[in-house]
Amino acid sequence: MAGGQASVDQRLPASKPLVTFSNIDKTYDGETFVTRNLNFTIQEGEFLSLLGPSGSGKTTTLMMLAGFEAPSGGTVYLGQSRLNETPPHRRNIGMVFQNYALFPNMTVAENIAFPLSVRRVPKSEQRSRVERALGMIELVHVAGRRPAQLSGGQQQRVALARALVFEPKLVLMDEPLGALDKNLRETMQYEIKRIHERLGVTVVYVTHDQSEALTMSDRVAVFHHGRIQQIATPKILYEDPANAFVANFIGENNGLPGTVTARDARFATLALTPELSIRGRAGEGVAIGTAATLALRPENVSLDDETGGENNHLRGSIDEVIYCGDHWRLHLTAADRAGFVIKVPNKTAMAPPQPGMVATMSWSPDDCKIVAADGA
Repeated sequence: MAGGQASVDQRLPASKPLVTFSNIDKTYDGETFVTRNLNFTIQEGEFLSLLGPSGSGKTTTLMMLAGFEAPSGGTVYLGQSRLNETPPHRRNIGMVFQNYALFPNMTVAENIAFPLSVRRVPKSEQRSRVERALGMIELVHVAGRRPAQLSGGQQQRVALARALVFEPKLVLMDEPLGALDKNLRETMQYEIKRIHERLGVTVVYVTHDQSEALTMSDRVAVFHHGRIQQIATPKILYEDPANAFVANFIGENNGLPGTVTARDARFATLALTPELSIRGRAGEGVAIGTAATLALRPENVSLDDETGGENNHLRGSIDEVIYCGDHWRLHLTAADRAGFVIKVPNKTAMAPPQPGMVATMSWSPDDCKIVAADGA
């Protein structure tokens, strides 16, 4: 599913770019950069999530696209049109916020109709569009209620309908599910994704929740220190991270550090200690003599008494055993470091592992990656 630049911008199959960020910088004092050298495109009909920790630059990037922040350098394009000087209300972009931003003195129907009224859409067309929008979010029965009379999930659906009712090409969502409880949040994730797929609108979605980004997105842009570390499909981000930051931020990772002692076109050898080395797929920028990190998912490790063959082998002492129903979660000390995690399938005939046991772990070099140590 991917192509383009090998480690940073991995694109979906070719389609028409809708948004382009070209050499975008943002600074408030001329010295500290909130974002630095952003270069990426958003394709028409795509669901792109901007993911990263607090202060990584993802929300500022969204606000520059919306027009609420101005770039300090570079250009934002919508299609072929430069957006830098275009005020927010003339960008024809829908917005959904975490706090819903509904008008408390208006009914649900009036809230949804508001973007149409400011665009001077005829009343008859407003009514038909509002009816369609209410049907889309399955809230026809609450059209006459005020926002305070709705649940959080209902309010968020109204905010979504209001952002879509004037048929924008682009909808921006800033942590829209952050105020909802876990179950409702998961329900709304699928609801938003279903509406996106039905309408084909382009969505740019800001979140700090990696699970949410992986569940909903066609692609995810991972931010750190104002730069995009990698932009790719969820599968590529999880299975082929570009660097240590991406590997550690997306899902669980056994990130043992070491020094690269050998590499070829495909694989690298990482010395974890002077006596212990492992092999894995070689990431970009990994060179002999440089510091690097193992990227290994817990589910790719097996308990194995055999030590021959091409697989990597590592012995560790089991510190903690957690029963998780379909699997056992083991925390071990390995290569002189605590916190190594593996997931062992729970089989009826298997004697459960016990703390204090010494275990031999194995995994294929194809199932791990040696990545650059610093993703900043």
